[in-house]
Amino acid sequence: MDLREETRSLEQVREKLEAVAYTDKAELQSGTQRKLYDRTLNVVTDIRALPLGDQKFGKEIQMLTAASVAMNDATNILGRPDTGREAIAAETEAIELLLAAKRANPKGGGGGGSTPGGGGTGDTDRVALELYGPGADPLAQIEARGVQQSTGTTNDQVPAEFRDGIDAFFNALENRK
Repeated sequence: MDLREETRSLEQVREKLEAVAYTDKAELQSGTQRKLYDRTLNVVTDIRALPLGDQKFGKEIQMLTAASVAMNDATNILGRPDTGREAIAAETEAIELLLAAKRANPKGGGGGGSTPGGGGTGDTDRVALELYGPGADPLAQIEARGVQQSTGTTNDQVPAEFRDGIDAFFNALENRK
């Protein structure tokens, strides 16, 4: 998630950087993505090395393998260099697949009481906090923009006779009810 945020930040400042500086930063991100790709492949290898690893963790292996394909795509896109939508889409796909593989076993759970380890009775299989990324982006471009009030405003530039006429009109409407 951090790498995707860095990619977005680099894309935002792309036009302000010299071409060489942009290329260097994008290639650095490509190298970081390659390391994550290699780690994911190592995890798949480690899972397969477990007794009955392919049988017990087949679904997770498929998701991690698909995530590694997306990571490889992101590595190649960043290496062009390109930090645009295509790179962010590949990184996002990898993140989503990793999060899906990370989900807790809905049959497990913690808890105490009369049935220790029984867990809750919810119907979700996702941990809400696993979907959050970092809350700050130090390279974000924050622009000050004026906010206008859309209700409750008065216009003092309307002549008094018009205001009086509008007041009389609404008073007449209210009196008819």
